[in-house]
Amino acid sequence: MDNVTHALAGLLLADIAVQVLERRQGTPVERPVRRAAAVLGVVAAELPDLDILYSGPVLGMGKLGYLLHHRGHTHTFVVAVVAAFVLWGLTMLLQRQVRDGPARKTMLGLALAGTLSHIALDFTNSYGVHPFWPLYNGWVYGDAVFIVEPWLWVLGIPPLLLGARSVVGRVLLGLALVAILVAAFALGAVPQALAIALVVAALLWLAAMWRATVTVRLALAVTAWVGFETLSFASSSAARSAVERAVPIGLADVVLTAAAGNPLCFDAIVVEADETRYRASRATVAAWPSVRDAVACGGTTSRDAVFGESVRGLRGGLRPASREPSAAVAWRQEWSAPLPELIGLARRCDVRAALGFMRVPVWEIAADGAVQLSDLRYGFGGDGFADLTFPANVGTCPPFVPPWTPPRQAQLSAR
Repeated sequence: MDNVTHALAGLLLADIAVQVLERRQGTPVERPVRRAAAVLGVVAAELPDLDILYSGPVLGMGKLGYLLHHRGHTHTFVVAVVAAFVLWGLTMLLQRQVRDGPARKTMLGLALAGTLSHIALDFTNSYGVHPFWPLYNGWVYGDAVFIVEPWLWVLGIPPLLLGARSVVGRVLLGLALVAILVAAFALGAVPQALAIALVVAALLWLAAMWRATVTVRLALAVTAWVGFETLSFASSSAARSAVERAVPIGLADVVLTAAAGNPLCFDAIVVEADETRYRASRATVAAWPSVRDAVACGGTTSRDAVFGESVRGLRGGLRPASREPSAAVAWRQEWSAPLPELIGLARRCDVRAALGFMRVPVWEIAADGAVQLSDLRYGFGGDGFADLTFPANVGTCPPFVPPWTPPRQAQLSAR
């Protein structure tokens, strides 16, 4: 998820921790303790993304290092728990009011909840995380929530805004809420009707919480946030089932990306493989076609631009889909290549390392033998962060390659 969403989760957890502490001690929490809780909540909720400080250039791996190390070890339960204890220890060291008061255990719970919330939120989208390392090195994907989901901002900011005690806090939260609402109109990421719905919902949500107590506000915020996530996962499951019914044989994976602000519609990349062919197809999927069918869902504008323009050099580009559409699945484009070609490329140590990230690998072998490889989730052929080029002859194998199991391991092991 985006860092604003992580910060909002951290602030909500901090406010909950303060309420728990007030109920436990029977008196209002002192201002230094409240401030320490807010700082600890936000820092803990953001801490796993510190992997950006070493992934890539620091390790001498460039783009490959970012792909393999972002959302890597710092996004595991083991490191998250260790990091939470470190943050808690620093809080005890720097804040005497916390160290000498009744807030010690509550702050430890907040630190743990903050770091773990980051992993939980990142799991919800299609990028993936490795939470169970070192017991399990595979990726896990939620495929349910858009990576910058405006509804989470609309649901999370009002209770924090009304409960903020500092002018700076109120200003920053207010600006964040205005920013997401303006972006909904200005960037064209959502239909205008949905942008209007976001504005109306934000105003109604603010009005509903205006006279509510802090406890009620937080309870409503958590309930609404969990409710939206639950709806998103239910829709994702329904969308996946629709694709499975449409592709009963040879289905290897279904990559689902929810439309921004609309958990009823998904952009899907469907991966299929048999003994000889590997195919990736793009489709629009309606989770509940009786409510909103695939045609009404339409396409995601940003992805249309990426897929429609940047893949023309990829074996002639994506072709029109060969399958007939239905109310649930509107097939759009497809791409295919010999599966043995991918298996052969995977014998190269550099390509093999990259396949530790690539969920939908697509490739082009130039006349001189150079290999252009990318993950179709993020386009192909441009200068995107998932576009990699390898020389015809393997030089030095990449260093610091983590032990992640390739998402397409089953296909790479095919004979």
